[in-house]
Amino acid sequence: MNDLKLALSQLKIGKIDNVYLLRGEDQFLQNFFIAKLYDAIFIKTVGTKEFLTLNEFSGKEIMDKLISSDLFGTKKLFILKDPQQIKGKVLEEIISYCQDPLKNHFLVLINDNYMDKGSFLKNLQKYVFNINVSTPFQNELFKWAKFFITDNKKNISDELLFQIIETCGDSLYNIKNEIDKICLISDSDNITKEHLNLDSSFSRSRKRWEMIASIGNRDLKKSIRLAKSIINNSESMISMIFPLLTLFQEILFIKMNNGTFIKPVGYIPLSASLQNNLSKYSSNYETSDIVKALRKLKEIEIKQKTSNIDDESELISFIFNVVG
Repeated sequence: MNDLKLALSQLKIGKIDNVYLLRGEDQFLQNFFIAKLYDAIFIKTVGTKEFLTLNEFSGKEIMDKLISSDLFGTKKLFILKDPQQIKGKVLEEIISYCQDPLKNHFLVLINDNYMDKGSFLKNLQKYVFNINVSTPFQNELFKWAKFFITDNKKNISDELLFQIIETCGDSLYNIKNEIDKICLISDSDNITKEHLNLDSSFSRSRKRWEMIASIGNRDLKKSIRLAKSIINNSESMISMIFPLLTLFQEILFIKMNNGTFIKPVGYIPLSASLQNNLSKYSSNYETSDIVKALRKLKEIEIKQKTSNIDDESELISFIFNVVG
C-alpha cells in the first residue's frame, strides 16, 4: 500500500495534488482515499463533491465541468469513474487538463482494472499521482490495521491487533469498522484486552468465523447452534454466502491439487486461522460434497435476489444438507 500510504501522509501535512488516479477494484479503499482527500481539501469549510459518470454525462459535458470555474474560485472535488471509456478527442483533452489543472478543482480518476495497459492510462500515469487500490494481500492486513489504529491516535500491542485481524479479518472494511468502534469505546490512548471484550460486535464476529470453522470441521451440532446464534442478530444469509463460497472453493482447489495446500497469492475473505486449516477441512469432504455445497450456495444466492426467504431456515437447511 506504499503509494496510498504516501498519498495519505502527504494529505495530512496539507500537500494536495489536483489530480489522482486510483487503479484497482477495492471500493473500500477508493472511498477511503476520497474521504481523506475531501477532508484535506475542505478542512475549514463544507465543499462540493460531484461524481461524474458516463451514464449521466457525455464526455464533452464532463470536460466542461472540469474547466468551468466561478468568479469566486470555489473549490470543487470531482470523481470520474472509468475515464478510459470516454470516446473521441475528449480523452486527449482530459490528459491535457491533467497536465495543467485548475488550481481550485480537484479530480480523482478511477479505473477498477489495475492491469489495464491501454494507451490512455499509460499516457495519464506520466502526469498524475498513481495509487494502487487493489484489494490488499493477506500479509498487508496487519499494516492496514496498524494504520487504522494510528489514524485513531491510539496504541495497541501486536498481539491484540493480530487478535482483531484473526476475528474480523474477512474483509478490510470489517477490520476498520471494528477498530473504529473499539477506539471509540476506549477513553485511554492504549487499547487493552478489556476494550475488545466490551464490544459485543467483536464476539459476534468471532462467532461468525467459529461457525465457518465448525462447518469446515463438519461438526453439525455446533454449526447449527452457532448459526442460530448469529443469524438475524448480526448476520444475514446474504452476508454469509460469500465467505462460505470462498471456504468451499478453497478446499476444492486443495482437492484438485491432491490435498496440497497452496498458500494464496492474494487476499481471500477468510481469517488467518481458517486459511491455516483449509487442508484439514478438505479432508472432511469428498469432492462431490464440495460441488454440492457450491451449487446449493449459488441456488440460495439466486433465491435471495428473486424472492423473500427466511434466513435462519435457509442457513440451517444448507448446513443439514452439506454438513450432516
